[in-house]
Amino acid sequence: MRELKEFRDRDFIEDRDGYLFCVVGYVHPPDRVLAYLKYIPSSKETIWQRREIKYDRVLKYYSSVAVMDSMRILKKSKPNYIYFDKYFNIKFIGVPRSEIKVHYVPEERLRKIIYEQKDSLEKDLAELVSYLSEISGVNLEYFGISGSILLGIHNPKYSDIDLMIYGRDNSFKLLEAVNQVLNKGYVSLPDRVTLEKWAFEISKHHPLTPSEAMKLYMEKKMRLVFKGKRVFSLHPAKLSNEIKEKYGDRIYEPICLVKIKGVVKNISDSIFLPATYIVNNVEIIEGSFKGEIREVVTFEGLYAGLLKEGEKFIAYGKVEKVVEVKTGKTHYRLVIGSAEAKGKDYIKPLRWFKEG
Repeated sequence: MRELKEFRDRDFIEDRDGYLFCVVGYVHPPDRVLAYLKYIPSSKETIWQRREIKYDRVLKYYSSVAVMDSMRILKKSKPNYIYFDKYFNIKFIGVPRSEIKVHYVPEERLRKIIYEQKDSLEKDLAELVSYLSEISGVNLEYFGISGSILLGIHNPKYSDIDLMIYGRDNSFKLLEAVNQVLNKGYVSLPDRVTLEKWAFEISKHHPLTPSEAMKLYMEKKMRLVFKGKRVFSLHPAKLSNEIKEKYGDRIYEPICLVKIKGVVKNISDSIFLPATYIVNNVEIIEGSFKGEIREVVTFEGLYAGLLKEGEKFIAYGKVEKVVEVKTGKTHYRLVIGSAEAKGKDYIKPLRWFKEG
């Protein structure tokens, strides 16, 4: 299903010291893997444990700002992991391939769990995947499991299910199937109190009001509940033949921060990370940039899969010039989730402002 040593979004890697990193995207340097630090071995009691080893969660919540915080931890303990990439023009975490001890592959881990479940959470996971495969017609081989379950450090009492679904067509089929059965049986939205609590937490770390965060949850159905007890989320990822870009194909040059208004033209890559919206009729609302922006790309998973084709939106982020190395052709894109924006960047449907 995947090529040897191919690192995909939301795979995990473990280095020689037991640090656990979540892989970011699909395009990696030949000698490194782009990833953020999520768990480190701990001497204290925690809810994450594998055999005698306990783990502390470094990344407390998901955002570009939190990832920058994890970089500060690594600067002290593993400064060689922080590097500047000449193609992406960013300073990021790149785990040296020579330091990788284990590559955790979501599909392989899920296959083992389906064959043999060792606790109540793994049993619920196997049942959930079987149900989702049945209602969507997507073969079991295209599912995987990420997060603490992938690593085998999960806690059946507290851990959520981070389910991977591979392939563009498979992902859209599954998302549609889940929408069709929502609140009609096994899969439901969380109760209102839980949703309000989640929305409030999101609003603390992102430029969204609690009301906007609630709309985001309701529209994207970001976290759902299986059989009234298990919280799970769906994470689309690309198959090998859908990964078109190779490292070094493009150079990304930072330009400036702007706010724009525009219309979504194509959403075929909007459910992955990074999520890409092809856009047109873009108008600069704030900022001095004069070029034509053709894409809005978000590294913040919060905004992936949010907009529909033909929908008007407003966004704030970093403009990048994209240079095709072989041809020299260029175009511009707006990036959400950059260090330069300091957590203030976003994408919002224009209708949110009209709805009040």
